[in-house]
Amino acid sequence: MNDLEICKRIAEIEHGSAYIDSDDTGNFINLNHPMSDRGGEMYNPLTDKALCFDLMVKYDVRVEPSDCNAWIYNEDGYPEYKVLHHDGTLQQAICLAIIEANNNK
Repeated sequence: MNDLEICKRIAEIEHGSAYIDSDDTGNFINLNHPMSDRGGEMYNPLTDKALCFDLMVKYDVRVEPSDCNAWIYNEDGYPEYKVLHHDGTLQQAICLAIIEANNNK
């Protein structure tokens, strides 16, 4: 998954829908429909650290910052959804763990 796809999937999990929009700086995730008169609301948990932290807390994602690993435990206390993401960022690992957990529900 590329960064745009990760952001879109997280927005869909959180808000039910999301749209790929674009402006002079490139493509981004818009929570409002691109044709709406409400304008664009950019949504990017990969660059918005506060948003990513809120998601990490909400989904109880545990992280290992030194290796960019993230995992979500099941009800029995065992790591069920684990993302070993050594070549990316911690924000990507957190988002991918949330996506994996929600794809398996």
